[in-house]
Amino acid sequence: MEVLYIGKAPGVPGAGPLDAVMLRDDERFGLVHFRLPPGGDIREHTMPFEVVFLVLEGEGILTAGGQDITIGRNSIIPCPTGVSRAWRNEGSEDIGVLVIKLKHSTESGGDEMEIRRICDQPAAENPHGIDVRRAYESQYALSSVVTLQPGEQLIRHITPVDVFFYVLEGTGVVEVGDEKQSVSKDTVIDSPKDIPHCWYNESNGILRVLVVKVPKPTTGTRLL
Repeated sequence: MEVLYIGKAPGVPGAGPLDAVMLRDDERFGLVHFRLPPGGDIREHTMPFEVVFLVLEGEGILTAGGQDITIGRNSIIPCPTGVSRAWRNEGSEDIGVLVIKLKHSTESGGDEMEIRRICDQPAAENPHGIDVRRAYESQYALSSVVTLQPGEQLIRHITPVDVFFYVLEGTGVVEVGDEKQSVSKDTVIDSPKDIPHCWYNESNGILRVLVVKVPKPTTGTRLL
């Protein structure tokens, strides 16, 4: 089990003064976190693959495809391949954004973008009997936000693709294979495919975890 706390993550090469760290980077998938202070901005640029932005805190303006889009906490927006984008913070608080890079999605997907708030998504049926909200879905990845109330846990299970977890809120215990570890907000955990894993909320507060499966599974999860 690989565990990385955001405070120990390496900086993004070429980011200059931007507070940006690399949480995951391989040939298929990347995960970056950046923070913009009040008055900060990121100049217009493009990417050769689709990215998905998840706003973790604050409110900012994303300029994409010639549109100014105001998005706030818990909002998620896919940005298609090749669409120019820029960020700016005109507010009084920092903006924290998680960037999911889907490196196999290199075909142009047009320039239409849909903003979704995770809390507004319908609850997805699942065998664990917990609150699961779908965040993103394509052939390249499947992403959901799982919420565990105090005392709740998942059923130990095996996923046929690699899974990456990002703790959005709270403290919980993650189990991958024979390893168990307590983790808290702003921590990334890798769980390789075909390895049993599970989550437990043994705290007195809510545990929220972003789950990213790469690529989207074509077979079901196996409960143990």
